[in-house]
Amino acid sequence: MTNPEMIRMIQEEHLNITQSCLLFGLNRSSFYDQTQRKLSSSEQRRRTLALEIKSLYESSKQIYGAPKIHHQLAQKGITVGLKLVQKLMHEQGIKSVVNKKFKPARNKSDNISRENLIVIEPHAMNQVWSTDITYIHTQTQGWVYLSTIMDRYSKKIIAWDISQRMTTDLVNRTLEKAIRLRGTSKGLLLHSDQGSQYTSHEYNQLLESHKIKHSYSRKGYPYHNASLESWHGHLKREWLYRHSIKDFNQAKHEVFWYIESFYNNNRIHQGLNYLTPNEFENKQLKLAA
Repeated sequence: MTNPEMIRMIQEEHLNITQSCLLFGLNRSSFYDQTQRKLSSSEQRRRTLALEIKSLYESSKQIYGAPKIHHQLAQKGITVGLKLVQKLMHEQGIKSVVNKKFKPARNKSDNISRENLIVIEPHAMNQVWSTDITYIHTQTQGWVYLSTIMDRYSKKIIAWDISQRMTTDLVNRTLEKAIRLRGTSKGLLLHSDQGSQYTSHEYNQLLESHKIKHSYSRKGYPYHNASLESWHGHLKREWLYRHSIKDFNQAKHEVFWYIESFYNNNRIHQGLNYLTPNEFENKQLKLAA
């Protein structure tokens, strides 16, 4: 720990100055010189920046790293380099939640029973939806299952449902919510893996009744649905793994907060030009008007 860091700790924790100087091996006269001298304009700016960075970090629920905080500072008219943001975050001991890039192991088998209809990535909303199920562990009720549908273009979670059983009824309910809230468009594709819920007759009848084409990942090729697989990683590392999930009700509450209060409305994306999914969609609607 450097002398300035020790002095700052003594001040912030309101420690006894004499005892603390003895403990840290600081000269008391040096302590008073450092604390009573007037800050230079550059030192004052760094201190103000550090407070602003800490505020933005806390507002993101301790999720954002330097690039996103740097962008938010720029939006507020604060000119500062990314390296300085990184340095000030490091000095305060704050860092983002690390999300490893999704890199599933490839299966060399080419046995394809159902077709992957996605040739290129979508260039507008309501062209491709991705859907999947992920597992969430609870302390008292074991596993619960989250079914999600994402618009692959805007990255918005357009529908979700959670259940204590992984059934066809769960994915049907999620799909019905998406159709009710979003509507459908001509040529809409829904992409899923080849799990039994998604290959069921009942599920595919529901798709056909709304003229939605079903696209499948190859067996053993989850990277065909990488955007949603990656989103599951964000959900768990940024939020769920930071809490002890007691039961189904708490799991549902935490998922609701992450999707409805944070992700769709407030989580900015570098891939969306630092807009949130809702901001990005609103911008696309205005451009199309």
